[in-house]
Amino acid sequence: MTEPSVSVVIGSAGSAERLENCLLALEPQLDDRVEVVVCEAQPSPPDLRRRFPWAEFLGREGALVPELWTQGIDGTGNEIVALTISPMEVAGDWIAAIRAQHERHEVVAGAIEPGEALRLRDWAEYFCRYAREMLPFEPHRCRELPGDNATYRRQLLARKRELYREGFWEPEVHRELAADGVMLWHTPELVVRHGRSFGWWAFTRQRLAHGRAYGRQRGARFGFARNAVGAVGAPAVAVLMTARVLRQVKSKGRNRGPAIRALPIIFSFNLAWAVGEARGHLQALGAR
Repeated sequence: MTEPSVSVVIGSAGSAERLENCLLALEPQLDDRVEVVVCEAQPSPPDLRRRFPWAEFLGREGALVPELWTQGIDGTGNEIVALTISPMEVAGDWIAAIRAQHERHEVVAGAIEPGEALRLRDWAEYFCRYAREMLPFEPHRCRELPGDNATYRRQLLARKRELYREGFWEPEVHRELAADGVMLWHTPELVVRHGRSFGWWAFTRQRLAHGRAYGRQRGARFGFARNAVGAVGAPAVAVLMTARVLRQVKSKGRNRGPAIRALPIIFSFNLAWAVGEARGHLQALGAR
């Protein structure tokens, strides 16, 4: 039986070094039924592009990762779409695991593990984003899949194109797919590792931007009172998010020391998200 074709879409908004490591991890797994598209918020160096002639490089200056993903999805055509970001290093069996999982499932996401030699701010970024995706966990149905290690049957995404026309924000896409009865599957068999961050300020800016988009998207479905609560409740949101991270790390039984040491930075990142979310709710109020 012919292996299904895979389009790997990498959103790259950071350093060339992280992107190079991401592509090096992918390179041994490629075959003639895998295409790789790197969608960049800023152009990578010419030497890097020459080093990986099998990758296509697309650019959208200053774009957020969800916007880059939309560009990549639209610029590819294979049966399975696999999303990730440049700080990720995929496991050696990542492509094989994608194909195996899609024999049984239409939407699959996997584990996101901490990489090597992480600094305290790297740990803080990791826990803010991926504590829930850290191993171990049992395979399960889950609507809140991580977009940074997620794969889809293209035909499903094609039906939702209007929804992600301005950016592939996975919570919105997954909510709509689940409402259609699609099973969203979370498996520990599909693994990537998150490397070093781009720095405290870069991640803080990203948290502000993503939080604002999240608040605006949710606010479009809410009335005046619920948006007003969202706009004034930012400090409580940051506390709740930080408490949730600690609960998730505790439940995994791993990496508790780094989580405690990174706690002040974790809270600062969560506060940035909460402030952004509050701004999004204010935008939703202003649109009414």
